Amino acid sequence: MKVTVEYISTGDQEIVIKCKQLDSTIQSLLTCIKQADEKIFAVKERETFVLHSRDIYYAESVDHKVFLYTRGDVLECQDSLLNLEKNFRYSDIVRIGKSQLVNLMHIQKLKSILHSRIEITLTSGDKLIVSRHYSQAFKNRLGINP
Repeated sequence: MKVTVEYISTGDQEIVIKCKQLDSTIQSLLTCIKQADEKIFAVKERETFVLHSRDIYYAESVDHKVFLYTRGDVLECQDSLLNLEKNFRYSDIVRIGKSQLVNLMHIQKLKSILHSRIEITLTSGDKLIVSRHYSQAFKNRLGINP
């Protein structure tokens, strides 16, 4: 694959991809490009923070509030999980249950458990469960064959 970078002094930045077909490599590149620009606002102790999808380990809805778990913090987000899922549709953040999303980039290991569920261990040490309803879509997103 040939990569060309052209520097410009004026005008808007633009990325052009020329391909014969949209294969998995090109799709991964598109995902990375789109993911680099996605961000969300979250609050902790009356301070507002700007987070990128790569900063989020997982998100969880508890008592009608959405919490974002990062490397060392838990922040509250005003968006719903559904809106987060839509906003981060080009990132590696996927739904694993009715009230949880996880960032695939922070998964350390997987373990199959009873009733077609999957236990996820994150690089932070946190453990989450992929519900059986979401397990097949989760496996497909990871590229794991059933």
